[in-house]
Amino acid sequence: MTAGPSRRVAAGLRRWMTDKTSRRRSQGREKDMPNIESGLKEMMDPEGAIGAAVVDYSSGMALGTLTATNTLDLTVAAAGNTEVVRAKMRTMDQLGLNEAIEDILITLSGQYHIIRPLSSRKGQGLFLYLALDRSRGNLALARHRLKGVEETLEV
Repeated sequence: MTAGPSRRVAAGLRRWMTDKTSRRRSQGREKDMPNIESGLKEMMDPEGAIGAAVVDYSSGMALGTLTATNTLDLTVAAAGNTEVVRAKMRTMDQLGLNEAIEDILITLSGQYHIIRPLSSRKGQGLFLYLALDRSRGNLALARHRLKGVEETLEV
């Protein structure tokens, strides 16, 4: 038994409305995505960059990632470093420090991991994350680059 013309029209109309709603939702996200994507590309620009992410530390989810290797899982790194940021924020609160965190540096034997919370005017609850190869990267340049990305990033 086949569907009559009115059923096919109704099904087509539902599909069209769903597609239209999806397009409208994605257009809003596309407006933000090129900025995040361009920020990630800029973060990966310095020599020795391994991976970069823009992360929401209230949820632990990466809003965008870019990597130069398959050995670094940035979704795991985003979730794990969210705990680092939260712990540091709690500690500062307990100590009564009313200062902003410029960045958090984690030094490994072969890598630097830099976490830069965005200032409240740019995006409360977000941080930039960059993993850098110690032997090829320049830590000062990478920190400078993250500061520049923070200043231009619109989320």
